Amino acid sequence: MVIRIYADDREKASGIPELLKELGITVIFSQLSVADYVIGEDAAVERKSVNDLVNSVFDKRFFDQISRLSEVYNFPMLIVEGDINEIRKITEKWRAINSALISATIDYDVKVFYSRDKKDTAEVLKKIAEKYQFGENGSRRINLHNKAKLESISDMQLYIVESFPNVGSVLAERLLLKFGTIQNICNASISELEKALGSRKKAEDIYKILRAHYSKTNADNDSKKSTSLFDFL
Repeated sequence: MVIRIYADDREKASGIPELLKELGITVIFSQLSVADYVIGEDAAVERKSVNDLVNSVFDKRFFDQISRLSEVYNFPMLIVEGDINEIRKITEKWRAINSALISATIDYDVKVFYSRDKKDTAEVLKKIAEKYQFGENGSRRINLHNKAKLESISDMQLYIVESFPNVGSVLAERLLLKFGTIQNICNASISELEKALGSRKKAEDIYKILRAHYSKTNADNDSKKSTSLFDFL
């Protein structure tokens, strides 16, 4: 049973991805525009330490993040990490934090989990991933690039190009400005892609994916060599 979790690049510093690896999880780093971890089809997790939770509520980041998480994923989740009782020591306006968490659950349908520390967070993520990827419905695919609400052709173009490995919103826009159309990007040579991306490896990975034949694979069957998104990440 192979469990895969996508982690945002910024989570490397937290040490949690390494803890996940120690638990036998395959961790793939990516530039996630929404959430800190993607654990399954339509399912993603935002992680907040108690201090970050308090700060994000008062500087208005919390509801922006929760709103986008709920908008992009059908199963949005939040892990609050640390001693929740510390909130009363951090701020006199602790009721505002409680209200924010209640609103996240009621208004945005975000499931809230609590963990004692980073090690506990890794355990929670593992349990969620196990349940989601290998629950009653059997094996499920991880959908890193979930369906978003797109209002224009330009948004759709950016959305598609951002699905390329190691390509965030900045590089996606750069590629589209350079080549004009997605078709031109697909037809570009490795050297042309390298000039736009500034990275030979990224250029080679994208070039390879665009020209690889699709093969339906079983992620649990390690004996069969296959071409899938994970081969390029």
